[in-house]
Amino acid sequence: MTSARVAQTFARHLPSYDTEARAQRLIAATLFQALEPVTPRHPRLLEAGHGTGFLTRDLLALQPQALWLNDLSAPLPDLQYPAPPQVLAGDIAHLPLPLELDLIASASMLQWLPEPEALIRRFCAVLRPGGVIALSGFGPGNFPELAQMGLPAGAPSYRDANALAAALPKGMEILWARDATITLTFASAQGLFGHLRATGVNGAQGGQMAPSALKSLMARMNLGGNLTLTYCPSYLLARKPGRVRAARGKEWA
Repeated sequence: MTSARVAQTFARHLPSYDTEARAQRLIAATLFQALEPVTPRHPRLLEAGHGTGFLTRDLLALQPQALWLNDLSAPLPDLQYPAPPQVLAGDIAHLPLPLELDLIASASMLQWLPEPEALIRRFCAVLRPGGVIALSGFGPGNFPELAQMGLPAGAPSYRDANALAAALPKGMEILWARDATITLTFASAQGLFGHLRATGVNGAQGGQMAPSALKSLMARMNLGGNLTLTYCPSYLLARKPGRVRAARGKEWA
C-alpha cells in the first residue's frame, strides 16, 4: 500500500477517527505512561504520525522546549501549544529529521511503512545521548478474526515487540518491549466493518471486496451473535547511551 493511498484513506475518514479509534486512544495512553518517567522535562521532541492528537495531548505535559509534529495527511491537532510547533508534513520515511532530539514518539503508525526498521535506525541516529525512542505499532497477529475469514492483512508491516527491538542499532538500551491485546466487541458485522471504515483501516480489508461478497460475508458473520475484533499492539521504549550533550551542532539530518 503506497503512502499516497494511506493518506487518502485516513484523510477521508478523519472526522470519525477521533470518536471511533478506541484502541488507538488506549495505545497512546499506554505508551505515554511508559515514556513519561524516563523522559527529561522540556525535551526537544518529535512526534511521528500525530493523527488527531491522542499522544500529542499527553506529550505537551512534558513542556517541550522544541516540538516537531509529523503526519501524512492529518492537519495539526487543535490543542493549546506553549509555542507554535514546527510542522513536518508528509511521509516521515523520506523527510529530513531534526537533530539532537531528546524524545521521538510515535503511536500506531509504524505498521503503515514498507520498511519500519529503516526509520527506527534513522530515529536513533538523530537522538542525543540519553535520548529516548518510544514507539508502538501492531504485531503480525493483529485482527486474527479477520485473518480466519481469509481477509488480507490490514497494513503492510506488522511487527511484534521483538522485531521492533531487533531493528535498534547496536548500543541502544531497551527499556521496555511488550506485546499486548485489546479486544473490541460488536453486535453485528455491520458494526465491525463500520468501525474499520471509520478509523480508516479498510484499505486491504472489506473496503476492497465486491459489494456482493462483502454482503455475503457479513451475513455469515451475523449468524454467530456478538463479534470481536482483536488489536495486537506492540511497544518499544529504548534509550541512547551516554550523557546529554550541551552543544547542539547541526539542526537537521
